[in-house]
Amino acid sequence: MRGLHGLVGVGVTGWDIDPAGVGSVLSRVQEAEHGLHEGIALYGMGVEAAALCVGTLDFSGAVGRGSGQAGLVAVALSEFMQGTETDVVFMPLRTSNSINGAVEATNCYQRGALEQASDAQRQAGLAPDVAAVLEAARKKGSGK
Repeated sequence: MRGLHGLVGVGVTGWDIDPAGVGSVLSRVQEAEHGLHEGIALYGMGVEAAALCVGTLDFSGAVGRGSGQAGLVAVALSEFMQGTETDVVFMPLRTSNSINGAVEATNCYQRGALEQASDAQRQAGLAPDVAAVLEAARKKGSGK
């Protein structure tokens, strides 16, 4: 396993981590993470606005918003959102896990707990369980 600076990890004193440097990098990553969350929110609002503006299918002759079924473009936008949902949720989860893992690994390193630091680093590198997060969010949204 490789250490935070690419040096061999578990039980080896070859790690040379500068906690202040880690803090500086993580500060910039957190700023970018904030921008990522803003971008995702704008993405969702933009697609929703586009879906509302593309019109509906109405074979009854009624006019106005809410008359008829969602149009073909709105359906395609909805399918696109559903198809990209996992990727969109993955990005901030991965970022958050990486930040938290770097903090935990650095704290363990400072305490001299190199095996724990290595474990924290390994855990941070694991893919987040997006399906579980989406399921929990849907349950919360439906009040269950």
